[in-house]
Amino acid sequence: MAGRIGWERWVVSGLGAATIAAIVGPVAAREQAWAGGLAVAIALSTTPWAARHLPASLDGAWRRRRVVSILWALSALLAIAQMGRLSAFMADSSRTWGATVPEPLSTNHACLSAYVYAADLSRRGVENLYDARWYPLFDPPGPTCRLVATPVRGLQAWISDPYEYPPPFLLLPRAALALGASFDDIRAWWFVIQALALIAAGLGLALWLGGAAGATIGLLLPAVLASLETMFTLQFGQFHAAALGLALGAMIAFRERRQALGGALLAAALVVKLSPAILLVLLATRREWRALAWTALASAVYSLAALVVLGLAPLTAFFGYQIPRLVSGEAFHFTHSGRHEIFLVSRNFSVAGLGAKLALLGAPPTAIAAVAILPALFTIALGALAIAVARGARSRVEEVLVWLGLLDLAALRSPVAPSAYVLAPVLWLLVLLATKARGRRTAIAALATAWVIVVGPPPLPDRVDLLVSIASQTFVVALCFVTVWAARRTSLAPFAACAETAAAPPVSSPARPEPGS
Repeated sequence: MAGRIGWERWVVSGLGAATIAAIVGPVAAREQAWAGGLAVAIALSTTPWAARHLPASLDGAWRRRRVVSILWALSALLAIAQMGRLSAFMADSSRTWGATVPEPLSTNHACLSAYVYAADLSRRGVENLYDARWYPLFDPPGPTCRLVATPVRGLQAWISDPYEYPPPFLLLPRAALALGASFDDIRAWWFVIQALALIAAGLGLALWLGGAAGATIGLLLPAVLASLETMFTLQFGQFHAAALGLALGAMIAFRERRQALGGALLAAALVVKLSPAILLVLLATRREWRALAWTALASAVYSLAALVVLGLAPLTAFFGYQIPRLVSGEAFHFTHSGRHEIFLVSRNFSVAGLGAKLALLGAPPTAIAAVAILPALFTIALGALAIAVARGARSRVEEVLVWLGLLDLAALRSPVAPSAYVLAPVLWLLVLLATKARGRRTAIAALATAWVIVVGPPPLPDRVDLLVSIASQTFVVALCFVTVWAARRTSLAPFAACAETAAAPPVSSPARPEPGS
């Protein structure tokens, strides 16, 4: 018979449902108020179901760990407030009070606009949708940003960023445009989809890890949602976190021997971002040829679909025009011009961007020339690290730490890695490390300090901001490298002991170790 559900589980499930309601409600109410009310009601109605499925270990948490319970409740309430106000801004861009930071540089920016604009260019049959002449950010610096013509309703005021991704990713915005959606519609619902997908991915990871580790992941979700990096990712419509989530899902599927699903997920990440390719090194070193074959097949399918829908011109332009510009850095030239140059350079956490920071600090040319070799050395070190940690038995938590640490490092190898969204997955790395803290105060204090460093300060005076950025960037790189390297030394003894215990006949009823603990 099912046991009584403790009030702690009701509180956790209720606040979780309220978070979903805060995300969906304002966007659903864009057209009709009743739709927003219905969305909120449906979200809140899931509370009893969620309470029944939460781990019974939450019961009595208030009595056992009162301070922790209070801190969690405050973080959950903060997440509801943060998601609610951000949803209000995504539903109506005039509500700048709801933006992550109510500052024009961020409230008027949307990476999503580049995706939709490029999809519109391909729909109009433009020969080279990557041509710099289409994008205002490549114009000479001036007092205003040039407006470009577009038939997509609501898009013109947002167009500035260039489109940098491979053509297959355009299948998503092309599908939205085919439905006749305006940019305001796409922007609002893309936020809802990404936010709910982020929550679903976090809960899915928690279920896969199980035990105390899974509970920790689930309970720290509000802290991730309330962080500025996560909010910027959702506000900008940036696909970076989603691509890394697809890559992690792929590795979990491979581990569960679901090769076709894993290949489809990893290929979906690879046709958008280059950084998940580091996982191919892991798979090749482990000789997981079936996983690689399914990934290659899925990549071919996505590319063929892009060829059928978009035509040959975008693919030709990407390989013949865009890739050379990505390699040379010309595709990101806009980050080194204009009145926001220092801020953009400072908040670029790419290893390749260190030279530009030193130049702005007045470093001598010899020092700047010396760091020019860092990207190549970083790439070699990253590949060697992936090979070194590829083999060996590890717990599920440590496997995910390896995957995510490598993905975070690979993202920092990109020519441009804006801290506003590239650091969001690093927060997930800290969440995973928190599962190993086991209540130790020093470990918790260290993780809290690391969280503050990763989130970073608000904009500071130019020189100070550059110096703090270099220190933070160094810390993030070191954190990821050390985390991945430490996971390589996992002992095989616990796994052998677990196997012997599972094979032995039961002689008593001891407490079973929780998975992932």
